[in-house]
Amino acid sequence: MKIPALGFMLSLAFASAASANTTISTLDDWDSSVSPFGTPETATYGQTITIGDKAQILESFSFILSDLSAAFTIEVGSWTGSRVGEILYASDPFKFVATSDYMEITAFPSVTLAANSQYVLYFTTSGIQDDVTSTNEWGFTPDEAYAGGTFVYLNNGNDRSQLTGADWRTDLGGDLAFTATLAPVPEPSIYGLMLVSVGLVGFAARRRIFR
Repeated sequence: MKIPALGFMLSLAFASAASANTTISTLDDWDSSVSPFGTPETATYGQTITIGDKAQILESFSFILSDLSAAFTIEVGSWTGSRVGEILYASDPFKFVATSDYMEITAFPSVTLAANSQYVLYFTTSGIQDDVTSTNEWGFTPDEAYAGGTFVYLNNGNDRSQLTGADWRTDLGGDLAFTATLAPVPEPSIYGLMLVSVGLVGFAARRRIFR
């Protein structure tokens, strides 16, 4: 009886260590909007974030949009201070029925972000634009609600090469209405603890079967 209990305790220890997530959010400060987004010019809107002294897993992030008439992709890139260094995640294109109401659109990239680094979370219509002019509005806070980053955008039309090849605009200030959920990268010792837990529980089950 003691072995199954020990396995259960080790599983709880792993679950506790893995659940210490951090959420960044400016939604409580959202009091304005910024537009237009999409075809033909301002194809890319984003928000930069800063990772502290430990690597983090970006589990999810979301933005607030209205008038969702344009197809776009959801992406994550490393941030050089003026442009994307490397695109780390890009979704398939999304398109929603146009509405005048704001919607929170959430992505689940599950990418690992390095310590002491900046990244940009963004939506872009570049590369998939059609001939319909878009006027999508985004939730925005004119003040610096989040000290670790800022609102950024790029008038790159349908040219995706400019995401990494041209300087983005960073001069408007403020932040998008956004949330980002970060989880700690499991330490090797946590992985070992999980394996020991699974092994002990399996051993206990085997003992019950053959007893």
